[in-house]
Amino acid sequence: MKLIYLLSAVLAIVGSARNSLAQGEAAQYSGELEVEAAAEAKQLVPKSDHIIELDRTVYHSVLKVHDMVLIEFYANWCAACHAMSSEFDAFAKAASKKYPNVAIARADITKVEYLSSSYMVSMLPELVFVRRPLPGATPEVRYVSANFTTSDLLDYIGGGWTVDKPVGGYTSLWCTPTNLCGHIGGLIGECVVILDKRFNRFDLPPWAFTAAFVSVLYLVGQVVIGLLSRVFRRRYRAHINQKFDDTIRGSASAPPTPKAESKSSGPSSAAKRAKSKTSKKD
Repeated sequence: MKLIYLLSAVLAIVGSARNSLAQGEAAQYSGELEVEAAAEAKQLVPKSDHIIELDRTVYHSVLKVHDMVLIEFYANWCAACHAMSSEFDAFAKAASKKYPNVAIARADITKVEYLSSSYMVSMLPELVFVRRPLPGATPEVRYVSANFTTSDLLDYIGGGWTVDKPVGGYTSLWCTPTNLCGHIGGLIGECVVILDKRFNRFDLPPWAFTAAFVSVLYLVGQVVIGLLSRVFRRRYRAHINQKFDDTIRGSASAPPTPKAESKSSGPSSAAKRAKSKTSKKD
């Protein structure tokens, strides 16, 4: 009996030890998760109420509403982006009061990769100034050459952007071949955004969805063209065969034309020869 009590006590001690060990591991794991979440939060570039965060939908609506947009391209893993985030936040706050018609936006290149590729972003952070010269015109794109300070950026959006030449999208379509390529590229980019916004229900990258969409259209077009070519080919062959049959039937039903008999006005050749012989005998 005492042995049974002893065994039950040992089992109870072992069970409590296992429970405490499991609770300790769970607490340690939750602590690690909290540390990782805190580290990730520190790695994120701080958000701001004065900066518009762009995604696939917001980008198109912002360019549609605002004629002037300053876009900062950044990434959460970029140390320089973290270092300059406070300065850009201060600039956006000042710009919202001094230049309310200029939209200050920000795009994470890891979330909207097609924007960074469309604007050919080569460094981080990259500032791009998009300006529409006339209502309905193709926007001009300028890479900001001003210093990354609040005063210099305010002067830039206030009129200092004239020192930089546009590199994509143009007011005149036929200025130079480069402008033409930029205009066509801008139109293609807008088409990609529209297709992605209206038809992409599979959460695919915009350019991949556009490539798949164009491929499907190409295949459908090939099938339609093949069917139409068969129909027209049959009709053309039927028309040619009918025309040939009508020609054959017409030639077979027509009466044969009699040969014209040659009429001689003078004596025949045999009479001429006989006459020549009698004249020689004489």
